[in-house]
Amino acid sequence: MVQRIGNRLLVAAQSDVGRVRTLNEDAFLVDERIGLLMVADGMGGHDAGEVASRQVVESTRAVLRDYSNLDQEPPTILSSAMGSTASNIAEEPTVDDAPNPILNMVNTAINRANAAVNAHNLTRGYPDGMGMGSTLVGLWLPDFSHRPVVFHVGDSRLYLYRQGSMRQITQDHSMYQQWLNFGSQGEAPAQNILLQAMGPANFVQPDIAFQDITPGDLLLLCSDGLSSMVRAHRIAEVLGAAGGENLEESCQHLIELALRAGGRDNITVILGLVL
Repeated sequence: MVQRIGNRLLVAAQSDVGRVRTLNEDAFLVDERIGLLMVADGMGGHDAGEVASRQVVESTRAVLRDYSNLDQEPPTILSSAMGSTASNIAEEPTVDDAPNPILNMVNTAINRANAAVNAHNLTRGYPDGMGMGSTLVGLWLPDFSHRPVVFHVGDSRLYLYRQGSMRQITQDHSMYQQWLNFGSQGEAPAQNILLQAMGPANFVQPDIAFQDITPGDLLLLCSDGLSSMVRAHRIAEVLGAAGGENLEESCQHLIELALRAGGRDNITVILGLVL
């Protein structure tokens, strides 16, 4: 089903368990009321990864929905507005951390979601840094912002396709990406080793930034079940043929490409066409 976010985006989304896994630990969310798109890739085995990814997207949405319902201009200091307690004030994002109030809203939402999953891990007896977790990539385009906010933790990705060219907007929080950033010296680490994820630790440092968009742009949010299985130029070919009349078919085409390549992981894609 294609959903419309005001007069700003047309959105379609699909997810598939893949050819190897028996459980789909990915979660995705499209909330047209507040202009929110998210993909989360759970980790932990059995039902734990599924729990983590769902909790991450629902908790993040809950906070951003509260902010979206404000009947006033976005506040400059948000921690008190969300009812922070003495036990978590030190870990709340501050205005100094994210000077723009909209970025601060997203930072707060992500850290609240992380704390929720981390608390679940602690109740199950996991030490800090262990237990279930999830990646997160999202885009938020509230009514009170001219530009969307892109945010992520882990290695789920957001791509932008514009005028025949595709660009990866997010940069993976992985050892492999760090190895690339530092000049690819020595033996390459495995590509699936994450430097941070939602849940295992009591604090995360998400990447959060405004993204310029223009009518005709295509935004792709995906789990690594797509990006690790399908080469970038093949993804770009599908996006080059995508439009308002075939967004759902384009999502399915991307999933089929990953399945043909082996489908070793769950595959989740969200496509957003800028109007």
